[in-house]
Amino acid sequence: MEAKDLSLRFWELLRDASVNTEFMMTEFSSRNKLSRLQGRALLQIYIQEHVRLSDLAEIMGMNPGNLSRVCQSLERESLLQRERSTEDRRVWTISLTEKGQKVIREIVNSIEDSFKKFLQDHTAEELDQLVRLWTDYNHYFSQARLGRHAAKESEALS
Repeated sequence: MEAKDLSLRFWELLRDASVNTEFMMTEFSSRNKLSRLQGRALLQIYIQEHVRLSDLAEIMGMNPGNLSRVCQSLERESLLQRERSTEDRRVWTISLTEKGQKVIREIVNSIEDSFKKFLQDHTAEELDQLVRLWTDYNHYFSQARLGRHAAKESEALS
């Protein structure tokens, strides 16, 4: 396959993976009366454990102000808690409450159940290769994104 065709095919696969992931997240979240965005936030907080709001916003590719509103709604539902950092009083860390952990366990179990068939249909070597290639892809484009960000900052300082 030529490079142009390969890059277009890869782009289609990424789009499809994104659409499928968002569909699953919407389905799993709605079972717990959450929006897809609330479900994504809870999942990221679960993965990161105690995380600063600014770091969570960067991970999720969101504006911190918008994410703060999402977190406030989750806090009102007693699914997460915000605590001031002991090192820097300006910084808030976010973690799941017991109720939030219960909800996210249901979502994680649903995600695991949805992957079981896929995992059973592939060898350990195939799955290792998939993870290795996906990791390489993410690393490559993360470095490219960071490079563009640094160039923009440098340009702004000029």
